[in-house]
Amino acid sequence: MNLIFTTVENRLTLEGQDYLEAWRERFNIVESMAIHDLANYLYFAPASRLALVDAIVCMADSEMIAFDSEMVPRYVEPLSEALSLARKVRDLPDDCAMSDGRKWRTVPIIVFCNMHGYGSAAALKHIRCHVLRITTAIHALISVQRIVDEYHDQVLEDYKSSGLLVRVEYGRFQVGPALRRKNPDCETEHYYPPADRRNNKGWLTVRRDDQGLRRDLELFESLLNRNAPESEMHRFFEEHPAILMEARLGIPISHRPNFSQPSQTKPDFIMSPILGPYDGRVAEILELKGPSESILTRGLHGGFSAKVHHAVDQVRDYDRYMGDPSNVQEILRALGYVPRDSRLAVLIGRSSKNRVDAEVLALRQRELDVKLVTYDEVFETQVNRVCAEPRPYRIRSSWPD
Repeated sequence: MNLIFTTVENRLTLEGQDYLEAWRERFNIVESMAIHDLANYLYFAPASRLALVDAIVCMADSEMIAFDSEMVPRYVEPLSEALSLARKVRDLPDDCAMSDGRKWRTVPIIVFCNMHGYGSAAALKHIRCHVLRITTAIHALISVQRIVDEYHDQVLEDYKSSGLLVRVEYGRFQVGPALRRKNPDCETEHYYPPADRRNNKGWLTVRRDDQGLRRDLELFESLLNRNAPESEMHRFFEEHPAILMEARLGIPISHRPNFSQPSQTKPDFIMSPILGPYDGRVAEILELKGPSESILTRGLHGGFSAKVHHAVDQVRDYDRYMGDPSNVQEILRALGYVPRDSRLAVLIGRSSKNRVDAEVLALRQRELDVKLVTYDEVFETQVNRVCAEPRPYRIRSSWPD
């Protein structure tokens, strides 16, 4: 899940810290934002139109008595402040939507509160706010997942009513192909079509249940076992974007921008932050090479292979193209913004359990301004997700030596 996490006070309680740590450990992307910044972000920041968020979680677990900067005590009502945020979100206009067309005003709002009185049930129903008692981080995460799943069910029904093709295959809920709409202006409760920036050419997985997660893992494993070429791995990541999203903590945007200078050049993926270019968050340029490619050379002065050096040169070139004024319009069309800065990464090859190779890779990586990521590292994020589920899963393949 992609979550915005906020608190009614500009500090985290011990419960809030526990929630953040435990949820991130379980491969959820959780971005923190001050509650007053969040309201402004939703109303005014262009970045909110480029975001991809599944729920807003607010911790209303602060003390009833707070102190200002001069240590003057004041009475606070944590739940009231959280519900005030909920009302502001519900009052947003329909055209205030995310990069996949989902309206901000219908996104789930979940408040965790340690107070005994939750206020009027009718009022909570009116603003569609889920108020839950403080509990353990894992039980809280299960509750958030259940609410988000119900929300996704409603979004999928809206996709169908707006003319999008929706299918369920092996536990994967997919939209496509090409997201063609019978009526591009057919607006629904949750979906605002003009805001949808996706242009996928095939089926796109927008949600996975436990079966879908295991199916993706098995397919990923089979691709690695037969050393699938780069092009096939690229198509796999396009169809199942959650895999790269969870591994690289961003929204994967494939083969865009298409630079004008030099013409017909484009990166494999841009990983855009889930909140868009908000508060200095940077994009990542990710270059793909095949899983069968060698990463290291051996010997007295062992180091990166020629394929790695070529890929590193590619992402550095793409980074330079991003700063070329002649490419501004293409970048704006692709991302909706021009990144102030970029991280650089290359996805290539397999991990080795050889100790000497691991030491050489760690040494050379410290000398490099580009992050090298192996396919096994991406694969392991999915393995760990499955292992965190109630039902165990046995991995059949072994890592290469």
